[in-house]
Amino acid sequence: MKIKLILLLLFAGFVSQVSGQGITLSGMVKDGKTNEELLGVTVLLINQIDSTQQKGTVAGTAGSFSIQNVEEGNYFLRLSFIGYTTREIKIQVTNTDKNLGIIKLSEDGKRLEEFTVEEKMVRVEQEGDTTSYNAGAYKTNPDATVEDLVTKMPGITVENGQVKAHGEDVKRVLIDGEEFFGEDAIVALKNLPAEIVDKIQVFDRMSDQARFTGFNDGEEYKALNIVTKPGMNVGQFGKLYAGYGSSDRYIAGGNVNFFNGSRKISLIGMSNNINQQNFADEDILGVLSTGSEQSRRGRGGRGGGGANNFMTGQQNGITQTHSLGLNYADKWGEKIKVSGSYFFNNANNSNSSLTNRQFIIADGIGQRYNEWQQSGSDNFNHRLNMKVEYDIDSSNSLEIIPRLSLQQNKSTRLTDANTAFPTGLLLNKILNDNGSENTGYNLSNDIRYRHKFKKKGRTVSVRLSAGLNNRNGESNQYSLNEFYDNGDSLSLIDQISDNYSDGYAVGTDISFSEQIGKNTSLQLSYEPSYTYSSADKRTNQFDAFTEDYSLMDTLLSNVFDNVVTTHRTGISYRLNKEKAKFYLRLNYQYVILDNSQTFPLDRDVKLTFNNLLPMISYRYAFSKTKNLRLFYRAGTRNPSINQLQNVIDNSNPLFLKSGNPHLEQQYDHRLVMRYNTTNVKKATGLFAFLSGEYNDNFITNATTIAASDTLLQGGVMLPRGSQFSQPVNLQSTWNVRGFITYGIPVKVIKSNVNWSGGASYNVTPGLINQVTNFSNTTNLNTGLVIGSNISEKLDFTFSYSVNYNLVSNSVLPQSDNQYLIQNAYAKVNWIFLKHIVVNTSVNYSAFSGLESEFNQNVVLWNAALGYKFLKENRAELRMSVFDILNENTSIVRNVTESYIEDVETQVLNRYFLVTFTYQIRHFNKGKQAQQGSHSERGENEN
Repeated sequence: MKIKLILLLLFAGFVSQVSGQGITLSGMVKDGKTNEELLGVTVLLINQIDSTQQKGTVAGTAGSFSIQNVEEGNYFLRLSFIGYTTREIKIQVTNTDKNLGIIKLSEDGKRLEEFTVEEKMVRVEQEGDTTSYNAGAYKTNPDATVEDLVTKMPGITVENGQVKAHGEDVKRVLIDGEEFFGEDAIVALKNLPAEIVDKIQVFDRMSDQARFTGFNDGEEYKALNIVTKPGMNVGQFGKLYAGYGSSDRYIAGGNVNFFNGSRKISLIGMSNNINQQNFADEDILGVLSTGSEQSRRGRGGRGGGGANNFMTGQQNGITQTHSLGLNYADKWGEKIKVSGSYFFNNANNSNSSLTNRQFIIADGIGQRYNEWQQSGSDNFNHRLNMKVEYDIDSSNSLEIIPRLSLQQNKSTRLTDANTAFPTGLLLNKILNDNGSENTGYNLSNDIRYRHKFKKKGRTVSVRLSAGLNNRNGESNQYSLNEFYDNGDSLSLIDQISDNYSDGYAVGTDISFSEQIGKNTSLQLSYEPSYTYSSADKRTNQFDAFTEDYSLMDTLLSNVFDNVVTTHRTGISYRLNKEKAKFYLRLNYQYVILDNSQTFPLDRDVKLTFNNLLPMISYRYAFSKTKNLRLFYRAGTRNPSINQLQNVIDNSNPLFLKSGNPHLEQQYDHRLVMRYNTTNVKKATGLFAFLSGEYNDNFITNATTIAASDTLLQGGVMLPRGSQFSQPVNLQSTWNVRGFITYGIPVKVIKSNVNWSGGASYNVTPGLINQVTNFSNTTNLNTGLVIGSNISEKLDFTFSYSVNYNLVSNSVLPQSDNQYLIQNAYAKVNWIFLKHIVVNTSVNYSAFSGLESEFNQNVVLWNAALGYKFLKENRAELRMSVFDILNENTSIVRNVTESYIEDVETQVLNRYFLVTFTYQIRHFNKGKQAQQGSHSERGENEN
């Protein structure tokens, strides 16, 4: 009944009267000298008052073009085509269709000369908030991917599998203004060849709702748009590969893309045991027991990750991966746009790790924790995402976004650990064997209806959302624990636990906007939501008498429900001028947190919160190449059910954990400043970023380190040297971060040089034995990257970076420390004698200031020799050697408010591989795409 009600709410109320047709702008493009029709010219219509309001297409048969649903107003019409001078025309659109007749373009003689293209071609341009890079100004080898191309461009990097632009994560990749591979930016870049790219554009993209209403709702994100060369959006391309090597190492997979204008179909797949995980933490279900108690982020892409459509959070250790993905995007007629993806991933991971941790205690030198751990996991995930956009007419649109994911996980963990004083005197030690099996699903759907009234600027939109989630799991634990005190003691834990959780959420968002002046508008909004979560954990101990797990342990069992009811209403004001854009929003939010425990005791906690949530955004364009943006936003974070559920987690008996039902809401403030400037003549670009965050009622951990046997609330014994932690609200914390990057071409060495530098300062409080410790972390970093621009035959990259960290604590200053991490990298790819390919890379990492056994200098050297053959050198046979010196390692330092630790995890060492690769390249450069848009930034982009 619950599901039926939700579905009924989702689809109710979406019957709309079809009305009105927009204005159509048309014309024809010809060569100014020969009078021949030009096929493939990019045509972009830009609002003179608001340059973020854009519509685009590409000239088709006979050079004709047509842009539909254009509103009245003054515009710039920009026409650009390779080999021709870009032309920009001022036009006025009234209330009738407008035919511009024949527009002629002139050849650009300078750009047609190869030498001039190499030396004079514009590398980077800045228009408003959009940074455009000319792909032709950056040389890459014939087999290069878009990832290889963009990392040569100033301000764009790939760090630990995450694409970054101007210091911020890139959340979306577009092709000709249309989304590609959803949130998986790196997958899109890895699976597209560089040869199809005409331009790379980086900009801040507003949400769909904000682009429709013109109101920035604060949900904007960094996006990267790939503008394809004329004719390159029609064809088939990709690669297939397979390889085998020493120690039964293997790899197989490929990607195939079928592009026909707006229709884009992509297939990707891989299977390997050489740790190429490639393809959201969602695959791991969030219930893995691998690694130590705290999440870890390794260097070189060995940790972290985000919940995306096709990417997996890179796990520590060695992973055997089997993945398959399908991405589809198309326009069904003139009114319906569809995109969707299916993804399957199976990852079998094994890892061993060594951890050395020093705790920060007020009454003396902190005790130490040493751990060796062997873990394994087997994860299965199916994920389906879809988005349907229906433009009913020029005034009405409907958007439907369903998502479904299914997960299954098995994991094991064996831990051998001890806690000791710095003198080496043991406090305790443990041998712990854990295992778990979990299954779960997440289902959600968003539906949004939008309507534009005849009066310009008056709009209304209604969004309905609903979601269901479920997780069912079982865990087992066998643990032998020894504690050393005046009298030694030994304890045995032999238990199984059943864990069940589910929940659902429903909500709506109603917005109404009104233009109140030539450049000003107002918006009213109301967003109510209701979220229910339930968690049920039952733990049974082994009964030697019945030889069964029949003894219910009420101290480790709990049934807990949590309900969050939110009402948010607000008013927004927008001022939009040619150079200055100002946006102000003030929301009032009322939240009820209602949680109840029904087992083993009945307990209810109800909390209410009233908040004012302002947001301010200001942009100023000093010129077309210089702009400044200031952004401030306040928000709240509600505690999760895992943070609220007050049941003891003894998966590691030396580190007991529990939730806190009295946990309150956290209140956040964030301020951001960005400055961009480019010099077209010198081909330089400067990007500066500064941000600060202040968190009030900060959610952090309270840790009790037992100096003697301690009885916790509820009757659980905490033996001497063991720890108990639970989340609490403490006073404020804050951080500040700055980043700057500067790119310049150096003609003497025919290369692009990109320099970057940054600094950050974090203040994080934690409660340790009832004493508040402030952990202060200062980070300074700088780096230099030199990317070749010599020719397609010789491609090299040299880089160096240094990262300095200073850690201080208000408690136990003796634990203050500083450490330095340096990294140097060189990669060369050389094609000679038409068929021979030599590839080598060397990565040097140096660690200092860590624990003595972790201070290492590591050289990771890879090399390969390949031979290209068949037509157009499409095939290649390659011999590769990984980690020639057999020195590969993974070391990371983690700093928290209660401890500092160094972790070394298992890595893949030396092996060789023989691989066959075949490149698929077939473009119908003279063929007109079957469907429409070739917009540089899509419609109404910011």
